[in-house]
Amino acid sequence: MRAALVALEIAALVQLMFSIQDFHPLLEASPHSPGVRLRLFPSGISYLSKVASNVLAEQLPRLFIPDVVHRLPGDQGVIYISQVKISRTLGFSTIKTFHVDLDFPPTWSQTIVFLTRIIVFAKFIHLRYLRFRRAESETVTTYAPNRISWLMKNFDLGFIGDLSGAVDIVVPFNLSGQAEVHAQGLSVQLDSAIGSGMNGSAHVKTISCHSTIRAVDVTNHNGGLFGLAVTVFKQSVSDNVRQLLQGLICKKVRKYLDEDLNEKLAEVQTRSRLSDAIETNSIKSTKVPSSFGGFMLGSLLGKSMYNDFYIDFRLREEPRCGLNTVDIACAGEISYKGLGGTPFGPPAIEWQRRPSDSHMLILQLSDYLPNSLLYHAHKQRIIRLHLTPSTPGLFQFLRTTCENSFCVADLVPQLAETYPNRTLELSLISTRAPAVLFLEKKGGVISVNLAGVMVLFVLEGLRRKQLIVLDVELVADAKLSLQVNRIKTLKNGSKTTIAQNQNVSGRVELTKFELSSRSTTVEISEVELSDISILVSQFLENMLNELLASGFPVPLPSGKILLPNGNCLTSKIKRFP
Repeated sequence: MRAALVALEIAALVQLMFSIQDFHPLLEASPHSPGVRLRLFPSGISYLSKVASNVLAEQLPRLFIPDVVHRLPGDQGVIYISQVKISRTLGFSTIKTFHVDLDFPPTWSQTIVFLTRIIVFAKFIHLRYLRFRRAESETVTTYAPNRISWLMKNFDLGFIGDLSGAVDIVVPFNLSGQAEVHAQGLSVQLDSAIGSGMNGSAHVKTISCHSTIRAVDVTNHNGGLFGLAVTVFKQSVSDNVRQLLQGLICKKVRKYLDEDLNEKLAEVQTRSRLSDAIETNSIKSTKVPSSFGGFMLGSLLGKSMYNDFYIDFRLREEPRCGLNTVDIACAGEISYKGLGGTPFGPPAIEWQRRPSDSHMLILQLSDYLPNSLLYHAHKQRIIRLHLTPSTPGLFQFLRTTCENSFCVADLVPQLAETYPNRTLELSLISTRAPAVLFLEKKGGVISVNLAGVMVLFVLEGLRRKQLIVLDVELVADAKLSLQVNRIKTLKNGSKTTIAQNQNVSGRVELTKFELSSRSTTVEISEVELSDISILVSQFLENMLNELLASGFPVPLPSGKILLPNGNCLTSKIKRFP
């Protein structure tokens, strides 16, 4: 088989010597235009609002609070809040008994001295998350040219912690007890801009953040007489805590956007292995099999295609925002090892839908994706089809002597006379990168143009002898559609959608299939050549329709950006020749 392919590649290379351009002239376009456009509509923006709310609900209870130093007026003392953090433990811990190391009860005058000349070292330690109430409303708004505004209103945070300290009035004594901090009516207004990052991914940068808290209440529990120190000055302590929390909340949200979110965007919008991009759109936990698309696809493009080819989702234009719409334009180039270098570019694709579209998002794919893939597959010499007697269904056909069945000798009788009782092999390889054109005729079709060389070999023992070399020109029209497939599973007695994918399926009709003889050791008439053309064209048409019957998934960026389980993806694929 290897010798046959080497001979075939030599024949193809000879053909290429006389070809100045190794791709179809209709593919000529600027290589810097985007091949994929994505538009997010108001319902998609609304979904992002819910995602943002979930993120905040997850991140804020993990808020780390640094030490707080509150100095009382008139050098009356200092209150320290240290080792403060939020955990997910709910409720109060066991209340400790108030205890003061004094041998006599304090008099009224001693109490006044305590309240006015106190020197306190106080700690809130082992702080536990008491209560978190989600925001009553959350809104994400986008507006020109690239602004995103995020507003979350009216959520609460509550804490409980241990109180301890040392007081020096007449004699030293210790404090114990607990204190509760309750922040009510928190709101966050965040304004950011979306652009392109250094690596070509979308990048979000925070412009401003403003947070407010309607009320902060600090209450002492079981602190006894000396716990009054916190109670008397709780307004000033509350103001201090308010300032601290407002700054920390903005810092936390900024960190998530400027660091965590951008890391996720960088993971998604980069070069992805084609197999990963396909699996991203495949049913969860389903791997792409080596024979994906049936035997024919693996035979035509090679089994290593999915791991050796990468799709580039980096931005080709700066992201643009309108009123609750976001437009993103990506490269969409598929190349060998992700090295790029496609000599042509995508056709111009523009949005035709109004911003009021009811879809969550729409994805526009140009024919640049399949054409860049086929160009680099052609350059790597892997667009080839090799048929042998071991190919399913071809054992009897690829013989020079027919025994109660149809075979090649019925088309070319000279083979039976010259090489009786022999087996044959048939190989096809491209001499120019196949062209896939998305056209608007007949309501939208995909036209495929393929030029190649077909070689017929006869097996003589362990040797393969080249018999016939034919030039091939093929034109086919395909009517494709995008299907959304869902898998449902029973969970607790009710149906729950766990996964979905979007597959392209359709039907192909060969409109042109021509064979012309280049060289042959067996004489073939025009009639015989015509019969071979009809037979091979029917075989290829059936092969392509078998491939498209079950559909193949649209390659999508791989990563961990959440998408809803809804019918939200619509493709618009077109070319204006």
